[in-house]
Amino acid sequence: MIGILVTGHGSFATGMISASKLITGPNDNLAGVDFAESDSVDTLSGNLRAAMEHLGDEILVLTDLAGGSPFKTAVALKNSIPDKHIEVISGANLPMIISALLESKPSLEEYAGNAMKMGTVGIQRFKKESLPQSGFKGDGI
Repeated sequence: MIGILVTGHGSFATGMISASKLITGPNDNLAGVDFAESDSVDTLSGNLRAAMEHLGDEILVLTDLAGGSPFKTAVALKNSIPDKHIEVISGANLPMIISALLESKPSLEEYAGNAMKMGTVGIQRFKKESLPQSGFKGDGI
């Protein structure tokens, strides 16, 4: 089974995992690593590495922000742990995480692609539509 690791600034991971558990239930293949203000990048790296060890050999890492410390550290770990197959995606959102938890894709590449697709599909803007005219011109009673 493919492991899913959520990481980001502050309590991003904790919050996303909490929300996803309300929708999908607990999942042993899901882990989160927060990057607290008091943490160093070395602390973050150690925490991410420990989570990766727990999650197995194929891991989808979902981060909050491209170029941020959680993203860059996950990419560095991907490159330094050759015995694991790791994909790192930024811009994580709840639809992306839920999709990854509910999908049963045969490969990590398909997991990553579908998570990215669902992450963008989940972005919607509410626009108030005017109601169609019924043609009735009564007094509204």
